[in-house]
Amino acid sequence: MNEQKKCQELLVLFEGLRKILLEENENNWVRGINSICHSLSSCVKFHGDFNGSINYVRETYKYMMGGNGSFSDFYIWRDNFNERVLENNKLDKIKDEIWKRLTE
Repeated sequence: MNEQKKCQELLVLFEGLRKILLEENENNWVRGINSICHSLSSCVKFHGDFNGSINYVRETYKYMMGGNGSFSDFYIWRDNFNERVLENNKLDKIKDEIWKRLTE
């Protein structure tokens, strides 16, 4: 896959992740996601260093996901179990797609 297309796809995925975090009033991890979105959108808009941007995103996201208490532990709480499962499945799907793009 070419790097420009990968940046565009990652931007869409990270914007979806940011939307979920904002809807859940998650103010801690959204800062890292905002930084990633800014890097990707600047690169896409100005046809910048796509490879450099992807490397930045990969390292930033990897750092956010590492260890106990990291973003990998974030989940969506709902009192209703079925709603909770549904919302977390959406979250996990986006996170899985991001990893897939970052590791291909």
